[in-house]
Amino acid sequence: MLALAAGCEKKPSKLDGAERMPAISTGQTSGGGGGDLEARVARLEKYNEALDFLQKIYDQQKQQAEQQERSEPAPDAMFAVDITENVKLGMVEGPNAALVTIIEAWDFA
Repeated sequence: MLALAAGCEKKPSKLDGAERMPAISTGQTSGGGGGDLEARVARLEKYNEALDFLQKIYDQQKQQAEQQERSEPAPDAMFAVDITENVKLGMVEGPNAALVTIIEAWDFA
């Protein structure tokens, strides 16, 4: 039980303050956080501009995808084809009163 408890020992974090406090007061950060406050804010503003640009592109692509989805037929859609002229011309196989009609569409060129 003691070996298990020793393995769960909490290590101090760099964010706990003891190690980081002197670095903040001098304006420099340890661990490569980089630069003074103004430089960090400027870098964050650049990131914000990039994120805004990416959000606009994402919104446009999402809108295009939704528009394309609306224009496509539903997967369970059924379409009606007028075959009365073909029936009059005798271009049918089987009885005219059949319950199922199969249309062969192979020569439209």
